[in-house]
Amino acid sequence: MVAAYAVAAPYTKVEESFFVQAVHDALSGYSIDAWDHIAFPGVVPRSFIGPLAIAALSWPVKLIFNGLALQVAVRLVLGGVVTAANARLRRAVQKAFGQQAAWWFCAFCICQFHYVFWTSRMLGNTLALVPLLIAQTDWILCMTAADTRIREHRYRRMASVLVFTCVVLRFDSVVFAVPMLLDQISALTRRTVCTAFAVAVGSAALTTAIDSWMWQSAWMWPEARVFVFNVVQRRSSEWGITPPLHYFTHFLPRLLLGALPFAAAGIVADMRAARLAVACVASIAVFSANGHKEWRFILPAVPIFNICAATGVSRLRVRRLAAAACCASLAVSVFMAYISSLNYPGGYALARLHAIEPASNVSVHIDVFAAMTGVTRFGQVRDDWIYDKTEGLEPGQQFANYTYLLTASPKSHASSGFTAVAIQEGYSGIDIAPILTSLRALRSPVTIRQSPLVWIMRNDRFIDKSIDQ
Repeated sequence: MVAAYAVAAPYTKVEESFFVQAVHDALSGYSIDAWDHIAFPGVVPRSFIGPLAIAALSWPVKLIFNGLALQVAVRLVLGGVVTAANARLRRAVQKAFGQQAAWWFCAFCICQFHYVFWTSRMLGNTLALVPLLIAQTDWILCMTAADTRIREHRYRRMASVLVFTCVVLRFDSVVFAVPMLLDQISALTRRTVCTAFAVAVGSAALTTAIDSWMWQSAWMWPEARVFVFNVVQRRSSEWGITPPLHYFTHFLPRLLLGALPFAAAGIVADMRAARLAVACVASIAVFSANGHKEWRFILPAVPIFNICAATGVSRLRVRRLAAAACCASLAVSVFMAYISSLNYPGGYALARLHAIEPASNVSVHIDVFAAMTGVTRFGQVRDDWIYDKTEGLEPGQQFANYTYLLTASPKSHASSGFTAVAIQEGYSGIDIAPILTSLRALRSPVTIRQSPLVWIMRNDRFIDKSIDQ
């Protein structure tokens, strides 16, 4: 499913921009001055340790693929790493809850759209998900271990992985880390405290050394900067505020789909599942205190609730009902994947421009919307072209030297000598008609609307020939 989703929606969105561009630049061997983040640093800095690790794992793939195919291959490398960590968690579930629970855990994971679709997406949340899954594995094994030495070993490894994740990859992982560590606090030893402290110091030194060089800035600790931005300055609210219970009433049902009722049943039926769920609910409650909410912030809770759901199915023996729920979830996931594949008009527009323009020495201006909806350096495949994303240009003379524009505002350029030669549509909403009316007309009650979103515009000063749409 991970591979199918990656191929069906090969392009990326703005949330992935920093990480996917960083992987591209690392694989390309550019000098640091030519890396994308130097020109477009983003709102807050992020660590390069994750992208550099994925680039290192993807290096053999570069010998086979290039362009968009390489982007998909790199995403599949990330997806493979997450899947491997998830498989390790499944083995822990099997050991703690039994073979049947492990099987249903896999089934629920596969049938959930967000968890699988975003497994191969270059997000900081996805990169952090790998060590968090490893820590969750040790959490479960620590919970079920009978031998004291084994419990202490599992706890020490869990603490070390969580500290590294918080310091280097995502500072907000601490919201999941603290309840996990408190749940098994009886396994805490002085050795664990010393080890965790050493890991914290080493991780801070590692990220500061690497990211200071990559960002060309002294004493750069990206996650510390993010902490100040989001927690101290509380500026995350600039990206929107939602009600306090939004995670529980909107995001969690969308993430879990058919697993939700079985997770509730598992929490009631098994005390161990209840302990796992209480820790995750506490984490989500902490996230709920922040006005700005996104579903990806609570992504690490999904596998834990899937464990609860799998335990519920196993204990209550409702396999047929669970199978029906998985089939329904899978159908919803495929539908959502199709809609998501329509959300990248910028990427498709650039590929379309490459198909219709064979000439060399072409300069293309890519506006903000096109850049946010699929255009990456992986897709800029023509070495004899110039791709420019300069922002803040005024329509008219400042665009006079560009051969083509990828723009969401064609009217502002129509009077400046640019002609639209192709239009790329994208997702713009869903229409739901009355069921009886649809049945009489023998058509689906659900209609996916697409509308023009990105225009490919040609500068008439450079090209006189018309290109048919």
